[in-house]
Amino acid sequence: MDKYVVIVAGGKGLRMGGEIPKQFFLLKGQPILMRTIQKFTFTFPDIKVIVVLPENQVDYWKSLCEEHQFNVDHQIALGGSTRFHSVKSGLSLVNEGLVAVH
Repeated sequence: MDKYVVIVAGGKGLRMGGEIPKQFFLLKGQPILMRTIQKFTFTFPDIKVIVVLPENQVDYWKSLCEEHQFNVDHQIALGGSTRFHSVKSGLSLVNEGLVAVH
């Protein structure tokens, strides 16, 4: 059975008080979103990762992946107007299997 994780990373970081969204804050020199993906793939090496981002953050994410030489396989889905719509967008990339939403 295929395993998936849909990581909804559309936050703005307003409560954190930062100028960048919290998923891109550095933790030990690496964006939090990268660390999250790595934890899932370490725990479940065969998991299929789907990252949901607002459209205006996709290019920034790709540049971070290049900058940090992050090559963990993942798909990107575009976020929606609400968390519900963002999760739905991520789920649209899922075939039959077990799904975790983070």
